[in-house]
Amino acid sequence: MALKHFITHGIAKLEKEPAAKVTMSDQDGVADEDSPLSAYYQRATKQLKGILMQRSGKRYGVFSHEAPVFQGLLKDWQKGGMSFQSWARRCMEQLAAGLDNTDFLVDGYLAFFHESLEDSDRLYLFHLRYKDSVTVNSDLSLSETRYLDFSNTGFGLCINLTDWQQDSDSKYITFSFGRGDRPLQNQILSTIGFTDTLNTAAETEEFLSIVDEYSRTLPAAEAFAYKSKVVDFCIEQDMRGEAVDFDELDQHLSAEMKSQPGEAFSHYLIEKKKERQKAQKDTSGLTPEQLVELGAPMTDVAEAVKSELIPDRKKLKGFIRYSGKNKEISLSFSASLLGEGVEFNQQEKSLLIRQVPESLLKQLSGKKDEE
Repeated sequence: MALKHFITHGIAKLEKEPAAKVTMSDQDGVADEDSPLSAYYQRATKQLKGILMQRSGKRYGVFSHEAPVFQGLLKDWQKGGMSFQSWARRCMEQLAAGLDNTDFLVDGYLAFFHESLEDSDRLYLFHLRYKDSVTVNSDLSLSETRYLDFSNTGFGLCINLTDWQQDSDSKYITFSFGRGDRPLQNQILSTIGFTDTLNTAAETEEFLSIVDEYSRTLPAAEAFAYKSKVVDFCIEQDMRGEAVDFDELDQHLSAEMKSQPGEAFSHYLIEKKKERQKAQKDTSGLTPEQLVELGAPMTDVAEAVKSELIPDRKKLKGFIRYSGKNKEISLSFSASLLGEGVEFNQQEKSLLIRQVPESLLKQLSGKKDEE
């Protein structure tokens, strides 16, 4: 069975109280595979992994040497110095202590689970929130019930234990925050000793600027369609929790598009990235493997020329569609309309819309008739 351990602890940190209150449990939900409860833990695992995978606001990094406590606990557990139950309890104490004397509000449960796959061992930590509701009992009477609100899951953390132990990857930690978690972000990251090694927004911006350059080698009528295909592929990969492999993207575009530039996109992209890095004097075009051999910092390793991209979904969507809103107005239109159906006057900070949607025209015309 892939799922080896699953333990939940309770946590309650009120906004005005100095310390977090924790409720500990030593019950491992999958210790007994034959237990009928084991199926619930399996279902929760699948749902939580899916949530982490599909979130757009993920961060990637490694453990910082400046905060060794959390990593030290991991090492003790991995070397057999403590059981998973003891490890989860110690981690709970560490996370709760990090919230002491702060104004943060945290309520619910922390779930710790360990999964052993063919290619790697992975450790997960999630903040589970709950909802109170009403249920119908077996005698058809009503009573109060509490259930996990997966749609409102808080922060999630995944550590690829295999890559961490082998020190073979510059992004073995994946971290994401749920709705309303942003104020907590720096505090939780500081407690576990997380440091970013990937700037997905900046890397995606660079990638899209090269896509824009490359699309200009196509007939003008096909350039926007080409960019749309790139964005669709990248979003699909991100939704599956997979990186965008440039060779796979190349093959996808070749199958989807009728016209193709003379040079393969993957080759064009790598060469452009090397040119830009040399111009900026960042990593001199060295591969991640070469940087590791030279003892370069992990942040430099992460910035080396790579054959794949972990995209920022917001940047992808903004590449082919402009959108924005305030209390009075909401606008969204295809980037292909800019300069034609939609004109932007930068000096006056105004938009002139020439292609008004038919449904909006009817509403405006009806309003005018009434007046």
